[in-house]
Formats: sequence, C-alpha cells, structure tokens
Amino acid sequence: MKIEFNPSRATGATASQSATKGVAPVSQQDSASLGATDALKSAINNIPLVRPEKVDSARAAVSDTHFPPDAMLKAVASLIAEKIQ
Repeated sequence: MKIEFNPSRATGATASQSATKGVAPVSQQDSASLGATDALKSAINNIPLVRPEKVDSARAAVSDTHFPPDAMLKAVASLIAEKIQ
C-alpha cells in the first residue's frame, strides 16, 4: 500500500495499492564472500570460556577473611537503610 501525502493538495491524501513488486536481478556485484564470516566464527569459537586470572582473583577474594572490608559492609548497610526509610 502506498500512501501519498501532499499538504498543498486540495483533494487530500489518497491511498493506492500496487499489485506488482519490482525485483531487481542479482548481479555479480551483489554477491557476498563468506570467507570473512567463517574466519570470525572460528575466532569466536577459539575464545576461552574461562579467564584464569579472574578465577585466581576470585579465589583470593573468597579465601580472604577480611573481604569485603567492614567499611564496605557498613556503607552498603547504610545505603539499604536509607532506601528502606
């Protein structure tokens, strides 16, 4: 459906429906090379799911008996108390 709008037109807007749709023939320039896509998929599949340095950092934080620091816990508790009131 094609709607034409022209504010200076005295008769107002009209609607018309076209029965045919133009399809341009595919030329050689319209084709795509999927070589780059395959390379990207391969690179994504080779990304490790686990980063050992982050795992080591998390293990160190969990084993630390002073984590999180008391000051951080008090700050979070006071923020929660402010939101409750």
